[in-house]
Amino acid sequence: MPLLLVLNELSYREVKARYDDLSDALHKLVSVLRQARRHRTDVALVTERQFIDLPMSDDFSLRKWAADGRNADALRYIRSMRNRAPFRAVVTTSADSEAEYFHAGVPADGLGVAHLMGGLALSLPLEAKWDHGVLPLVQRTLRETAAGDVVLADGEASVRHAFSVGHVDGHREWMCTSALTGLISPGDLWDAREDVFPHLRFLARVADDLHKLPATALDAVKARLAELESAAAEWSAAGGPLPSWRSKVTPDSDSRKPLCWFTDDEDGERRLFDLHARFTPGPGRLHLRLDSSRRALVIAYIGRKLV
Repeated sequence: MPLLLVLNELSYREVKARYDDLSDALHKLVSVLRQARRHRTDVALVTERQFIDLPMSDDFSLRKWAADGRNADALRYIRSMRNRAPFRAVVTTSADSEAEYFHAGVPADGLGVAHLMGGLALSLPLEAKWDHGVLPLVQRTLRETAAGDVVLADGEASVRHAFSVGHVDGHREWMCTSALTGLISPGDLWDAREDVFPHLRFLARVADDLHKLPATALDAVKARLAELESAAAEWSAAGGPLPSWRSKVTPDSDSRKPLCWFTDDEDGERRLFDLHARFTPGPGRLHLRLDSSRRALVIAYIGRKLV
C-alpha cells in the first residue's frame, strides 16, 4: 500500500486568490510532492475528483492553467502522482459510516481520509492558517451507550500535514518508519527496499542475508535501516563530510578489515565496507560504505559478526 498524500479541499475551495497566486501555489504543491517522493518513492496523490475538475476560485480555470505550456511539467507530475493512487478520489467520510471529520467546525473529507488511511494531508499554500505540520480534527462516530442506545460521539484527533517542503522534511522519519510495520518477512523488506529506503543501496547478496536472519532479528534490522535512511537523507540534503548517525556506526579494526571487502554489483569492483552498525539479538552487524558522490549509503552485509 503506497503512502497516500491527500489534498485538503478546504485549502482551495472558496478561497479568493488571484490567478498568479493560485498558479504559484500549484507549482509549490509540485515541489512538496517531489520532496515527499525523495523520502519515499511509493507515495501517491489523492484528490476529491479529477485534477482539472477541482473547484477552485470562481475566476480560476484549471483547464486554462493546464493548457498553458509553462505549466506542462507541473501538470504532468501531478497527474503521474495521482495515477499511482489505489483509488481515484476522496470518498466523503460521512458516507463511509466509519467516521466523519471536522476541522474548525467545517466538514473535512480530505483531512479525514488522510487520518483514516494513515497518510499525509497536503494543502495548497494560499492561506497562512494551513501553515502547520499537524492539524487538529474532530472525529464523529457512532457509539453504543451502556443502555444500548446508539449515539453520535465526538472525539479529538489529529492528522499529519504538509503546507511546504519544510513540513515534508519534518515528517521524514515518520514516512520511513510508518512503512516498516507492514514488512513482516525478509522478502517484504527486500521487495520494499527502494520505496522505503531511497537513500540506501543494497548489494544483491543482501537478499540472501535477510533470509538467513533469525525471525527475532527482523524488527531490529528494520529499525537500524530506518535510522540509516534518516541519517543518509539528512546528509543528502545538508551536506557535510559524514552523516549524523542516529546510532553507533564505527569502522572495523585494521585486523578485521580484510573480512569487509565485497564486490559492488554496479561495476564489479571490490570495495571496503568496514563501517558497521550493530543489532541484536546476538552480535549482529550491518556493513556499509559511504557513496559520497551520491550522498547515499551502500549496504553490503547484514548478519552475525563477520569471522
